[in-house]
Amino acid sequence: MANKKIKSIKGRHLRLTRLDECGAPDTEADCGVIVTDGFVKVTISNEVESGEEYTQKNAWGDFCIAEKDGDRVKWANVSIQFCEVDPEILDMLGGASPVVVGSDTIGATFGRDPNPNAFAIEVWTKKAGADACAPGGGAPEWGYFVVPYVRNGVLDGDLTIENGPLTIALKGEGIGASDTWGVGPHGDNPMKATTGFPAGDLYGMVVTDVQPPPVTDGCQMIGAGSGGPATGATAGTPGMWTPTGSVPSNDAADAAADGIQANPTTAWTTGQYVQGQTIGTGGEMHWDGDTWEPGKAP
Repeated sequence: MANKKIKSIKGRHLRLTRLDECGAPDTEADCGVIVTDGFVKVTISNEVESGEEYTQKNAWGDFCIAEKDGDRVKWANVSIQFCEVDPEILDMLGGASPVVVGSDTIGATFGRDPNPNAFAIEVWTKKAGADACAPGGGAPEWGYFVVPYVRNGVLDGDLTIENGPLTIALKGEGIGASDTWGVGPHGDNPMKATTGFPAGDLYGMVVTDVQPPPVTDGCQMIGAGSGGPATGATAGTPGMWTPTGSVPSNDAADAAADGIQANPTTAWTTGQYVQGQTIGTGGEMHWDGDTWEPGKAP
C-alpha cells in the first residue's frame, strides 16, 4: 500500500465550528459554522515546557549525573490572520459582541471579559506535484489540517489603520480534543478516520480527497447549509453524505429510519461504506441493494 505524501502549498478554505463548553459541536447555536477564503495565514505551534534537568558534579567538577526529562507540550498556539473578516468570526473566535442592524451583522464591539467561546478550525491546502489528484483520474487531493478544540480566543496584536491593507489576527490555545468531535459534525469526515479524531490529541494533518466545503454566506447553524440532516449517501472508502455539509445518520438503523437514499442504488462493492455519527465500527454502514446494513460491504 502506497503512502500519501503531504506536499502542501497555499491555503484554500478555512472552516470554523463553534463548540460548547465541553468541546462538542454546538448544533443549537444560530452561528455554528462559517467557511471563508478571506484568510492570509494560519499558524499552529507547540507551547513547550522544558523537561526537568538532574545534574550533579563530583569533587573534580565532572558530571556524575546528567539526565533530562523529555519536553512536554502544554497546548498548541493557534493564530489566524484575516484580510476579509466576517464580523461573526470576531464573535466566535474573539469573544466580541456582534452589532446587528435588522438581519445584517455589520461589526462587533470588544470588552474586557475573557472569551467564553470555544471553536474548531479546519484548513484545506493545495497539494503540490504531479500526483495532486487521486489515482485513475480521481478527484483532486488536498492537505487537511484540523485543531478540534481551541479556547481563549482573542485578538492578536494591534489594529493598525494606515495607508495599507487592514488585517486582523486572532489567536487561541488548542487543547486536547474532546471525544465528542469524532469524525466531525459536517458529514464529510476529511480525516477519513473510522474511529474519529483521537480524544486528547491537539491537532492533525492528512492527505484527503474530501473537497473543501463551499464558502458560506455568513454564519450558519451546523447542517443548515444543506437544510439539516443528510438525505443521501454516496459509496466510498468512506463515502460522502449528501448534500455537502449535512449531518449524517448515527448508524445503519437510523439511516433506514431516516430514509437515506443510497448512491448507487445497487449493492455497494467490497469495502465500501459511509461513516455515521456513531464513532468507530458501530457507525459504519453500507447499502446492500435493498437495505442499510452495519459495517463495510462484504
